[in-house]
Amino acid sequence: FTLVDLLVVLPIIGILIALFFPAVQAAREAARRIACTNNMKQLGLAWHNYHSVHRCFPINWGLDPTGGGDSTLGNSWPTLILPFVEQAPLEDKVKFGKPLNYTATNKDNKSVAQTVVSAFVCPSDTSQGVMSNQLLIPNTPVATTNYKACAGMNWSIDVVTSNSEVTWNTGRNANSPNGLDYGNGVICRGWRDAATKKIEHTAIRDIRDGTTNTLAMGESVPQWCQYSAWYWWEGSTATCGIPLNYKIELSGVKMRRDQTGFFDTPSVCLGFMSRHPSGGTFCLCDGSCRFISNDIDYRTYRKLATIDGGEVISEF
Repeated sequence: FTLVDLLVVLPIIGILIALFFPAVQAAREAARRIACTNNMKQLGLAWHNYHSVHRCFPINWGLDPTGGGDSTLGNSWPTLILPFVEQAPLEDKVKFGKPLNYTATNKDNKSVAQTVVSAFVCPSDTSQGVMSNQLLIPNTPVATTNYKACAGMNWSIDVVTSNSEVTWNTGRNANSPNGLDYGNGVICRGWRDAATKKIEHTAIRDIRDGTTNTLAMGESVPQWCQYSAWYWWEGSTATCGIPLNYKIELSGVKMRRDQTGFFDTPSVCLGFMSRHPSGGTFCLCDGSCRFISNDIDYRTYRKLATIDGGEVISEF
């Protein structure tokens, strides 16, 4: 080759690489999204297998038995479905009835809480199932989940307008703004104190809006939410009271999801969010999965979250 030949050929090769690289990246992301959907289908199937055995979907609950702020007892729904995702040996290690959080005197369940379960991890997530930003065991690596149950859409504030509660006047927990513990979806956080120990159980018969029109679970990103430990009842639910992949301004500063300060803001980070471009993957109560766009009508998005609100769902 002469120097002139190289000067002509090298820019052409550079252009071809520049055109080829985005296509490769898009193909890899498409493969990761398919794998993410398969994970969620596996979890949806586990929910239904659990339902066949227990006559209800898995529950999520936390209990303060003393009323003094010790809210460490409880179980998350991912813990309860371990045998149904080929993790029976891991379930055998769980010390049920022992405090949930790790302390100097309670080390029983730490190894379980730090065990990564591949079915709970989205292939597109850079953390790959382990984060040190989780409040379950602060500043310590802990296993996380990218998949959270839908607690509903009732919430303490409408984050879109920032001036009113997001509630529903029909169905489960009607008119309650406490979507964490008294959600109108399939599984809420379920924290209780000594006086209120009743835990919500949801069976297929309770989903009066129809299993094909009701969200069972969706995606989250542990890097953007400190409430994402799969072993923790407070780390395994999210709400449609916050728009999909939502960003807000706090104190006049644009708070993007990867900035310090966003992680520990429940009114923002407990919504569904995804690493996939333009939307997120969801599983419905019939076990089917759908990719929902960020541009979905907010009212339709909220309607999909309730189990018995009596809404009419348009195409989504």
